[in-house]
Amino acid sequence: MTLLQVEGLTKSFGARRVLRDVSFSIAEGEIVGLVGTNGAGKSTLGDVVAGITPADSGRMTLLGHPYAPLSAADARHVGVGVVEQLVRIDPSLTVAQAVFRGTAQAGRPQEELRRQAQVLLAEVTLDVDPDTLVGELPHFVHGLIETARVLAEDTRLVVLDEVSAALLPSEVTGLHAVAGRLSRQGRGVLYISHRLPEMLEVVDRVLVLRDGRIALDSPSAELDPVRLAAETVGEPVSVPVRRETAAAALKDSAVPEEVAAPAPARPAPSDEVALRVRNLRVPGRVEGVDLLLRRGEVVGLTGHRSSGVREIADALSGELPAITDEIELHGEPSPDTGTLRLPAYRPDDDAYGVDPGETIARTLTQEAWGSLTDLRKEIATLREVIRTVHQMDVKTLSIRTVFGALSGGDQHKLALARWMSSARDVVVLHEPTRGLDVRARRQVRRLLDDATAHGTSVVVVSVDPDELAECCDRVGIVAGGRVARWIDTGELALDSVRERIVEAATAAA
Repeated sequence: MTLLQVEGLTKSFGARRVLRDVSFSIAEGEIVGLVGTNGAGKSTLGDVVAGITPADSGRMTLLGHPYAPLSAADARHVGVGVVEQLVRIDPSLTVAQAVFRGTAQAGRPQEELRRQAQVLLAEVTLDVDPDTLVGELPHFVHGLIETARVLAEDTRLVVLDEVSAALLPSEVTGLHAVAGRLSRQGRGVLYISHRLPEMLEVVDRVLVLRDGRIALDSPSAELDPVRLAAETVGEPVSVPVRRETAAAALKDSAVPEEVAAPAPARPAPSDEVALRVRNLRVPGRVEGVDLLLRRGEVVGLTGHRSSGVREIADALSGELPAITDEIELHGEPSPDTGTLRLPAYRPDDDAYGVDPGETIARTLTQEAWGSLTDLRKEIATLREVIRTVHQMDVKTLSIRTVFGALSGGDQHKLALARWMSSARDVVVLHEPTRGLDVRARRQVRRLLDDATAHGTSVVVVSVDPDELAECCDRVGIVAGGRVARWIDTGELALDSVRERIVEAATAAA
C-alpha cells in the first residue's frame, strides 16, 4: 500500500527555483534513497515532507489522506519523523531526556526513562550513559540520539537526512539495521545520503534529484555506485585513482572503461620534513605517537571513537594539553616540546565561523569590507570571489546572495575555500568532504592539491574511508592511543585503499 504520495511539488527561495514539479511515492515498508549534487534540493525536499518547510505548490497524501503539515510538530503528530542533517538539541538535557523529548513519555522522571533509553541507544550502536548531558557529547553523536528518538516515536514515515555523513562503518551498519527494522514494521524511510555505495546496500529504490527534478527513479538492484554517481551529476563520472595508476584502477575496480578515467595526479610531497613529533602523549588517552609529515603531504588519521584519534588531533591543534619528547618544524627543533597549535578546520563548528546573514562576496573577502582604497585591487578581489564560486560550483544567482541561503554543501565548500585561502605551513582538517557529493569531493581534492602544491602540509582526521582514500598520501590507523598501522596509498586504486582502511580499522577496533 502506498504510504506517501507526492505530486507536483515546487519550492523557490527568492528568485531561485529549488524544486520543480517533484513527484514520487513511498510504499509501506519501503526504504527509498534520495541522492543529488549539493544544491540539488535534497534537504529542501526532505524538509517539505517533514513539515519543516512549506511547499509553494503541489500535493501530498499520507495513507490516502491529504497531508499538508504546518510544522515539524504537526508532521510528527500524524506520524512523520525526521533526523535532520544539522541536529540542534538542548545541551542541558540528559541523553535519556533528549531521546524521549516530544514523545508521550517526555517529562517522566530520569530514572524511569533510563532503562528504555539504554535499549534504544543500543539499537543505534551508541554506547553512552543515558544520564550524560547532551552538551558533554561531541556533535557527531547527536544524529544517533535523534535516530533513537525516532524509534521512540510512533512514526509511519522517517526522513533520514545525511545521518551517516559523520559515522564510522560499524555505526553505519547499526543505522542500516534501524532502517531495516522500520521497514519490517511496515514503516517507510526516505534515506538522504551522498555515500552512494553504503546507501545502495540498504535502500529498495533510488531517486536522483537533479536541478530540482526527479531525473531517475530506479530499483537499487539495477544500479551500482559508478552508474549512480554518473546519474547524480548528469554526466559520465571518472573514477579517481592515485598517481598514474589508471590501468590498475580499471583492473581492480571492475569499472567499465568508458566511465573510468584517471584523476589528475596529485603533486608529490617533497623530501623536506614539515613536522616531526616524537612520542606524543595525552595522559589517559594517547599513549605515544610518532608523526612525520613532509612538505606538501596529506596524511590521514582514522580509528574507532575510543581509539584516541580525536585526542591526537586535538593535541596537534592545542585544544588538549600534550607531552612530547621532541617537536621539529621544517628541520628546526621547537624550544617548547609541550605546545602544538596547528590551525584546525571543523565543519561542525556553528555556521563555520561565518555570519550566515553576510553575502558571499563579503564572506570570501579577506580584507575588512570598505577598507579597499585601490579600485584595481577591489576589482581583482571580486574577480577572485567569482572565480572561487565558479570553481566550487556553488548554486547561486549572485555573489550578493547571503551565505545562510546556500545549501549545506555549498556553505561547507565556500567555508573550506575561505579557510584554506589563508592556510599556510601545517594544518589539521576534520572531515573536509563530509556531506558532499561526488563532484564536490573532487573540487575539495583540487583545493587540497592547490594548497599542497604551494607547500602546505595537511593532516586529515576522518571516519570516512572514501574520504581518506581520495585525499591522503598515507593513512594512519589509530587504536589504543597509538598508530597501529600506516597505509601508503600512492600506488593503489581507490577501491583497494578503501578496503585496506576498513579492514585495518576493523582489526584494530
